[in-house]
Amino acid sequence: AVVSTQSTGAFSPDSTRIAVGQTDDIVFVYKIGEEWGERKTICNKFIQESAVTAMVWPPDQPAFIIGLASGKIRLCNVRTNKSQPLYGTDSCVVALAANPSNKAIISGHADGA
Repeated sequence: AVVSTQSTGAFSPDSTRIAVGQTDDIVFVYKIGEEWGERKTICNKFIQESAVTAMVWPPDQPAFIIGLASGKIRLCNVRTNKSQPLYGTDSCVVALAANPSNKAIISGHADGA
């Protein structure tokens, strides 16, 4: 049996959704609402080729960025429910950050690059 654990997560800019990256190569986006008692539902599912190791959801964007154990960085659009490649290396992504103007991202990889 495959055991899945959460490896990373990010809140949407409006705090009504949370993206959860897992070790079983899947990202789920949950609608969580702003109040604790609101119902939580899955609204998106993105299947990837390897474990999700890093994530950032830039302000004012309908998409978030994920880093994978395979070294790839992908953009996941919650409106289209599709992901697309942004960058790739052969070294596991260990960190992601976006600048406040949404014009650049930076990634850290296990090999120090």
